Amino acid sequence: MLRFLWVLCLLTVTALGVWLASSLVAFAGGPAWLAVAGGVLLFPVLPVWWEKRATDAFHARLRRARRLLPKKRALSWPTRVALRTVALNVVFVALLLLSWPKIAFAALATRGDWFLDGESGAAAERARSVVVSAASGLEWLHRAAAENPYRTKEDERAPLPDDVKPVVVSTVYGDAARWRRAPPPPPPTPSPRPPSQPDAPVEPAPSPAPPTPSEPVAGDDEPDVTEPKSTRPPAPVPEEPAFRVGRTTWPWPNTPHVVVQGLTAADETSPEAVARFIAARVSDPFERVKALHDWVVTRLRYDDASVTGPRKPQDARSVFDARLGVCEGYARLLVELGRHSGDRIVYVTGEVREEDGQLAPVGHAWNAVQVAGAWYLLDATWDDPTRPDGKDTYRTDYLFIPPQLAGLDHFPDEPGWQLREDWLSRAEFLRQPLARPGLAREGLALKSPSSVVVDVDDTFTLELSNPGRVWVMARVGEQACGPTDAAEVHLTCKVPRGAGRAVVFANAAEFGSYDGVASFTLR
Repeated sequence: MLRFLWVLCLLTVTALGVWLASSLVAFAGGPAWLAVAGGVLLFPVLPVWWEKRATDAFHARLRRARRLLPKKRALSWPTRVALRTVALNVVFVALLLLSWPKIAFAALATRGDWFLDGESGAAAERARSVVVSAASGLEWLHRAAAENPYRTKEDERAPLPDDVKPVVVSTVYGDAARWRRAPPPPPPTPSPRPPSQPDAPVEPAPSPAPPTPSEPVAGDDEPDVTEPKSTRPPAPVPEEPAFRVGRTTWPWPNTPHVVVQGLTAADETSPEAVARFIAARVSDPFERVKALHDWVVTRLRYDDASVTGPRKPQDARSVFDARLGVCEGYARLLVELGRHSGDRIVYVTGEVREEDGQLAPVGHAWNAVQVAGAWYLLDATWDDPTRPDGKDTYRTDYLFIPPQLAGLDHFPDEPGWQLREDWLSRAEFLRQPLARPGLAREGLALKSPSSVVVDVDDTFTLELSNPGRVWVMARVGEQACGPTDAAEVHLTCKVPRGAGRAVVFANAAEFGSYDGVASFTLR
């Protein structure tokens, strides 16, 4: 039994060290041969080198000794090499996991199967499943190191409500005929606050001109977020919703609620006043929650200073008075508004992914709401209408969002808030392609690549189903590829030297500003 345990320890520790070393090389973008070299270094190169140095030193002592020393060492050569292998790997793994647990976990989760790149079939899929399961076994270390500044002790003690169950989601668009380009809706009624002059209309160029892409909204790490500056008509949306989510649909029209537009400063003296004003005029619970959501995203500004410097108070009243907050403030204010309007809104914390597909350096906060007995997700921060590129585009992307779409870039601390039958592990969450809700909003379905990290030579290949015939383009590095409105998109894009990312953009029209809907890391 002791011999068995010794062999098991030797194999497990060595395999973990070799796997971690090679995965880190692959995660950093090294080629396969370098990943192999990184693993081989821990076994057998360094242990054998160490043993040779120790053996040479032993014989040197024998030659210099004035008295007789034992000419035979206590342990055999294979045993000494095995012990040195275990020692090296234990030190290596411990240093990495304790010093950079999030990086080590991300490397194992996303690139732990680097040796299966290009492989397909049942055997390859089973091997990938084993790799992902093994990476998930280290998730506890990641959780211990990932501190969320937006999660308090009270939040940690708050139990998951007993009635939280997965929400039923089904697609509405079953065929391409139901996806038709809709004309832009009329401009919304101006809000009580005087807006600036609308942007001048852009006339289409007589010949194709490169569209201006905009990066996907990232959430807490985005630059200055300000209030809307124009009454430009919102982007066109499909005539039919894309998904049926419980007793509602998604997405909702990109127009702020008319009741919110009619609020004046005299009606906005407190969270209670705002909530009661809305509740008195909106009886439908889904419409009422949308109105609360709309008030928060159109009245608050994101406070970047609280991310980079000292954080201001994020309780509901402080955020309401300052009209300024971070994700915690947005979410806590929604909870307070729901308390006064009679809507059950709860506070949810977790992690989100940035444009490169990796976890953001700090946590995030959003909300869940119960309507007619079912639970739904919403993130007011990521629906804030002002974006880093300066465009004001009111969105409902994260309002009653299908959990499968939310799970592409939001990972709650409490798995029950995934609101899906099969919970994702953090490793599975990180391995997914990074797609924003705009991908599904436009009816696009990603076929390839199937992972956030893509190994490339000189080309990047993108395949999408496009029943709505929207315009799609990609940007690889600084080089544009497309656009095309084919029903089945197949773009083969040249990869410039040094390009590390490929971003996919979509727009209802060929000319104009395209929204980022998916992102890939190139290796």
